[in-house]
Amino acid sequence: MSESPASTPDGSDPGPEALAEALSAEHAAVYGYEFVGGAAGDEDRRERALEAAQQHKALRDALRAAAVERGIEAPSAPASHPLPEERGGEALDAFAVGLEETAARAYLWLAASADTGLRLEGARALQETTLRGLEWGGELDALPGFESA
Repeated sequence: MSESPASTPDGSDPGPEALAEALSAEHAAVYGYEFVGGAAGDEDRRERALEAAQQHKALRDALRAAAVERGIEAPSAPASHPLPEERGGEALDAFAVGLEETAARAYLWLAASADTGLRLEGARALQETTLRGLEWGGELDALPGFESA
């Protein structure tokens, strides 16, 4: 009996843990983009950040609903997340890229779930977060979501 590609080394489905990780990444992205929107010194950056916050809120809500539907305990949002010390435009852009990279890694893991619905959600969200990262000045990795060597 061979191990399925959508399982961990012990043969379990990574879906529940990956779903919790993706939800945690979404909590951080919402918090972070609302910070960027408030700290941005220009209207364009502020509008892009608040739009990204809305997109991440929708993803967060969809993930929470998926967790409830599957009986998976959804992690709550912590009271705060780490924020950049610098408040300049380039620092805020780099922070936004980091938010998207964190979300991409979580969605890559979710895309390995044995649950088809979670797998499809992970793949779709990985595409979206990769595009948002590029819009904030990130670079396209050969394999988005994988750690660079």
